[in-house]
Amino acid sequence: MKIKFLVLFCAASAIFSDEVVYTKTGKKVVLKENFTWQYAPETKVDPSKKSNTARSILKGTDQTSLIKSKSGVYSVFYNSTLWTSVTENHEFAEFHFVNQARTGNAMVIYEGLEIPMESFPELVLLNVVKTDPDARILNIEDCSVNGVAGKIVTYTAQIKGLRFIFYSFLASGNFGSVQFSTFTLESQFEKEKANFEKVISGFVLN
Repeated sequence: MKIKFLVLFCAASAIFSDEVVYTKTGKKVVLKENFTWQYAPETKVDPSKKSNTARSILKGTDQTSLIKSKSGVYSVFYNSTLWTSVTENHEFAEFHFVNQARTGNAMVIYEGLEIPMESFPELVLLNVVKTDPDARILNIEDCSVNGVAGKIVTYTAQIKGLRFIFYSFLASGNFGSVQFSTFTLESQFEKEKANFEKVISGFVLN
């Protein structure tokens, strides 16, 4: 079965298209389908930013607009005065939101298969590296969104010469796997971060 769970800007390849092996010294190596290989990127997290406790994120009372997944698994509540739901079809994302200033985007990708949470951030990074070899994870934080345990992963990548920061909620379980990603230009991230977390807080399991 082909897995379609991809990062937002990877157009066609599935997350399990490459094979991961280990050398005798423990180095992780990615074997490509085109018979080339490369060392897998290391997940580097700033120790000063790493949290030892899971933070709880809850939906706000102002998030009254609702979109339900066709899968019936989850819904997203959002504030329609701050975010607009974009209706065009997207190849991978089920939902796409744009903020009113058009400086930030949010997308939700759902996959029916469960992905181990300990390897989920690394799988996301492996796909990003296909587009930008210098992409890296900035921070990983344990959290829950309306009772759904997961991780907030912050990572940076360059797309068409522009440096973006992605702020993504990753969750997986018997319901499948969800990647709720928000992103903006690096220069705008600190300004948009609170709004990104706010829209992510609208994610609920049905």
